[in-house]
Amino acid sequence: MSEYLHGYVQTEYERLLHQARFLEQEVYPFIDLTHCSHLLEMGCGVGAQTRILLERFPRLHITAIDRSAEELEVARQQLPQDLQHRVRFVQADLLHFQSEEKADAAFCCWMLEHAAEPAAILRNIRRNLKPEAHIFLTEVENSSLTVAPQSAALDAYWEGYNRLQLHLHGWPFIGQELEQLLQSAGFENIQVLPHPMHYGHHNTERLKDFCAYWWRLINSASEPLLKGGYINEEQHRLSREHLLNLHLQPDASFRYTFVQAKARSGNK
Repeated sequence: MSEYLHGYVQTEYERLLHQARFLEQEVYPFIDLTHCSHLLEMGCGVGAQTRILLERFPRLHITAIDRSAEELEVARQQLPQDLQHRVRFVQADLLHFQSEEKADAAFCCWMLEHAAEPAAILRNIRRNLKPEAHIFLTEVENSSLTVAPQSAALDAYWEGYNRLQLHLHGWPFIGQELEQLLQSAGFENIQVLPHPMHYGHHNTERLKDFCAYWWRLINSASEPLLKGGYINEEQHRLSREHLLNLHLQPDASFRYTFVQAKARSGNK
């Protein structure tokens, strides 16, 4: 894994839990695990997606994998008692993880962008799946962001954010690589779906909420961005003001496209 640019702190754990619920209606129409019984969740972190998966698919049992013992403990603590019997949390590196029994599906959401070797992770996960098992990926595509009216400070912030993630061996543009990564890992029947989100004057309240969410996202990396000289204090302040007041602009628009992909493990 690359170094995590958002850090391992309590405020980040809370942000991840909020993010999962905030984007639930955007992410899950593409995810169908109705007929799956055993799922491998890749990089479960604090269990934000784990809880949603268990709630949405009541037949599902999950092996939730993460390398961070601290985040796994948070995941255990925040999961309601009545759901805990359906999940097994495993501390492991996804490059070397070996399942006790092969699963019939795998799931990954906002994790491969932080992986230094995503193709190797996908190859190893495929080895832990049954023949013709499904895999579902949801990932960022940070080149897709456009905000109007434009802000030079926000543009600089976003450029610095992506440069820092690249410096940490992450993949801020991994959405455009999902098909190639799945192919190289041996998956078949690959489907890729770009998911555009557009908020403006026609849905001002959602625009306001989304900009507040987005500021929380990029602000979570502000300490290393400022310390590393990727942005300065003025750009940080002006970006916050621009995003949190964008909904007040009559011509306001926020566009971002994330990418989802699904595939099968093949006969192997």
